[in-house]
Amino acid sequence: MSRNLRIEPNDNELSLEANGVLSKMLNNPDTDYVKAVDLCAVCENGSLRTIKKALSELTDKGYLLRIGNTYAVNKVRITQMKLA
Repeated sequence: MSRNLRIEPNDNELSLEANGVLSKMLNNPDTDYVKAVDLCAVCENGSLRTIKKALSELTDKGYLLRIGNTYAVNKVRITQMKLA
């Protein structure tokens, strides 16, 4: 029997948008890195400005690493985070 397990961040200091973006990135089975424009395409209600702000917040808090226009999950930080 296959179960769909999800990783959900549990950081009350993150904005709702940042929590959503991080959840989306952590639960993407294909990749753990993304560009803001690509993420905007899969987030129906998110504007590019909102997505970039959330990505910046996550980068500042250490959840993501930024290389040029690409954001990657910081796997060291993720192992230390509280999960829901």
